[in-house]
Amino acid sequence: MALPSFMTSGRSTVVVRIYSYQEKCPNGTLQGLHFNSPVEFSSLTQMLLLMEEMLDSVNGPQRGESPRAFQKTEVQPQFAVRDARKPLATFQLSVLFRQNASWQGTLIWTDRMMDSQFRSVLELVRLMDSALTADPE
Repeated sequence: MALPSFMTSGRSTVVVRIYSYQEKCPNGTLQGLHFNSPVEFSSLTQMLLLMEEMLDSVNGPQRGESPRAFQKTEVQPQFAVRDARKPLATFQLSVLFRQNASWQGTLIWTDRMMDSQFRSVLELVRLMDSALTADPE
């Protein structure tokens, strides 16, 4: 992984701050141009659903396929109060495409100035996990 040559900042880019990662369950906030203030999440599922809802609300990048569901549900964002805690890790997540019922984009680990591309949400989750479980050295 090389140093990122630029930091993207667009409607499909959010800053993800992880404050705890006990038993591989991320707890943190999402912050982007479309949120008035940071939005809390307390699980991986909640983080991904909030991101998906945000991408739908800004209509970009557009979906390649229609979502499948047993019934339509909406995730209600819970706005965070100012958090004085230091995050375990901070990422800049940019979703460039939503094809094959997944996301493709770039993840920048801002604490270490490292970046990587991902081809699916599973690959994104694995990248974040590798950063959160990395040796602090």
